[in-house]
Amino acid sequence: MDLNHLRHKRIIVTGGSGFLGRALIEKLELLDAQVFSFDIVANKKRSKQQFMIDLTDIETLKAEINKIQPDFIFHLAAKLDRSRDFDLTNEISNINLGGTINLLNTLKNIDFTNFIFTSTSEVYGLSNDRAYQETDEVIAASPYSLSKLNAENAIKTFSKIHKKNYTILRLFNYYGEDMPSGFFISDLVGKLKNNEDFDMTLGEQKRDFLNIESVVEALILSTLQKAQGNTYNVCSGEGFKIKDLAERFKIELNSTSSIKFGALPYRQNEIWEMIGDNVKIKNELGWTPKGLF
Repeated sequence: MDLNHLRHKRIIVTGGSGFLGRALIEKLELLDAQVFSFDIVANKKRSKQQFMIDLTDIETLKAEINKIQPDFIFHLAAKLDRSRDFDLTNEISNINLGGTINLLNTLKNIDFTNFIFTSTSEVYGLSNDRAYQETDEVIAASPYSLSKLNAENAIKTFSKIHKKNYTILRLFNYYGEDMPSGFFISDLVGKLKNNEDFDMTLGEQKRDFLNIESVVEALILSTLQKAQGNTYNVCSGEGFKIKDLAERFKIELNSTSSIKFGALPYRQNEIWEMIGDNVKIKNELGWTPKGLF
């Protein structure tokens, strides 16, 4: 697909020092875009065009955006916490919702082409007997997904009031090499590579997994004009039981680790099936998902 429309465009990536942000920036630079990374921490692999910015600091944010005058904004930055502890709601929302609102307010007078936001599959919240579609009811499963859902609505409201363009991507699970710890697969792979035992639940939950390359491709395709004003699931469309996935990785890595099924309890209000329907993004944007294996 022709992506020449991104050549020499000024593009802001919030969360640019994160795992997904780094992969996206690498791809955008290959397309000859001029990329500006916003994050509260530095990306040690980059030496220019990065700004250490806290999205809750609206004055600094506004000053830099007015200098850059971006054509596209990829808003990836977020505080990630999938616990069900409702006491964390204000802390998480202050960054994920408040930071999004600050970012939007700094863009009111900027003539940008599109604002692309990474949301989460957890906005669907309730277990389903079929793959989730973008038109399904949304009931957040955690303070984190609540903050993402509220941010989605803030983006839609802002865009309607100020006649701006947006695209929302609801990301399901994904994995790639060098993914940081703190995620199921990265923690699993780390233990398996070192032939160390791995504690987990019984693993009956079904999840939808992608390779990170597919997520980056979906982000890039969201810059197309036909993506504007739309919400898309970014998912494989297939579900794997967590226990089967763990066993598959053990075989692939030829590990001698022992996987301790049932060593950990399930989360409160566990979602047993989180599988997405990807028909919309495939049909409208020509996206092709890539699995883990």
